[in-house]
Amino acid sequence: MDTLWVRIVAFFTTILVSITSLFGISAGRVVPLTKKNPDIPACQAGLFCGGFESSGSTVIDKYQRISAQDYEDYLSLLQESGYALYDAREIEDNRFATLTDNEHSVHLSYYPRTRIMRIVVEELGTLCKLDDPYETVCDTLLTGMKGETVVAAEGMGFIIRLADGSFCIIDGGMGDPDGVDADKLMNILLAQKPAGTQKPVIAAWLFSHLHGDHIGVFNCFSLAHHDDVVIEQLVFNFPKEEEVQKSDSPYMLDDTIYRYTQFKKNLAEFYPDVPVLKVHTGDRFAVRNARFDVLFTLDDLYPKSIMNGGMNDSSLLLKMTIDGQTTLWTGDFGANSVKTVLSEFSTETLSSDTLQLAHHGMNGTVDFYSAVDPSFALLPVWEGGYEHMRNLQQNQWLINSPNLRQLIVTGQGTWTICLPYDPVPGTFERIPPDDYVNPSYPQLLGE
Repeated sequence: MDTLWVRIVAFFTTILVSITSLFGISAGRVVPLTKKNPDIPACQAGLFCGGFESSGSTVIDKYQRISAQDYEDYLSLLQESGYALYDAREIEDNRFATLTDNEHSVHLSYYPRTRIMRIVVEELGTLCKLDDPYETVCDTLLTGMKGETVVAAEGMGFIIRLADGSFCIIDGGMGDPDGVDADKLMNILLAQKPAGTQKPVIAAWLFSHLHGDHIGVFNCFSLAHHDDVVIEQLVFNFPKEEEVQKSDSPYMLDDTIYRYTQFKKNLAEFYPDVPVLKVHTGDRFAVRNARFDVLFTLDDLYPKSIMNGGMNDSSLLLKMTIDGQTTLWTGDFGANSVKTVLSEFSTETLSSDTLQLAHHGMNGTVDFYSAVDPSFALLPVWEGGYEHMRNLQQNQWLINSPNLRQLIVTGQGTWTICLPYDPVPGTFERIPPDDYVNPSYPQLLGE
């Protein structure tokens, strides 16, 4: 009888593994991974549906059929167990909290529409700055940097000069062996830094995901200019290498200048003391006069992962607010990411003044873009690809939207605008024709 029972269990286990493999689902652990830490109380409510290991020390337990009271009860239980509440907030009806003890941080997220709760546990590291005091000395600028190399066809690099003259960089673009784009970035920082400042200060360098056309310039910049700037913090949430190896992007582990391997070498050699902020959905953080809300990270994918939808699905979704004007940074946002976000947030949250088109115009959906409904759109795409990208369904919806005032294509020329942005009529074509070239840096557009 025992042998028969073992065979039955083995049979159904095989079926389960086959199903998860067929549908691209990463099987999680049967026992909550948070139970590995005896100091973290177990959640007794709802239906446990998987424990998942992310990069570094991060583990994620996912529960379904959770009520609002279940969430509040577990939040209270964590505090009773010695965890101090660092931050708690609501976005729509969704609830988020970060708690810490001397060794760990716990990030809770609860979505009443789907009745899903995630418990993210990791070793205590850098926490989000809820405030970042500064003195205003200059206008806030946003620069879209056109890559100058052939391999920069799909690169993305945005530079924000903040009100105190420091900088926040979004990705950077594809690196190049000759350092052309790294030097170009350095020249922009030097030209825009306040007079009398010895070195440009990068208050935060944010990375949407680890593809080479987003981290490559950072790699080349670090090799050439690490002593020429001050970097205060790095912000990202990357997958673990085992998932990268099995994803659509195993080449990111190659030992070349554009890859994740070089990225890690740079961190260890040049920035060993620079804090790394690993963000999670629901986090909020300040960088001088910019405020960021984290609306999606790869934590939200499980039981799926980048091994199913690809590396682009690990892109952060960040909503930035500067002087009341909002920008939604999507990186290379993928199909699974879009589906998840639309199930968790409504137009109330996603609506933004400015939208960075996902994956250089290749990704995104009509449903997603209509929820954002921007006044301005930023398209980081190479000049030759713009004609194709503009004809995709989601981009045609955006171009024809009566609320869209302007589409700015970085591949047609490096540009700089003032934030908050109110364009002077005629500075940019509303929808640039194929042969249009944006005014080159350092011309400033807007009031």
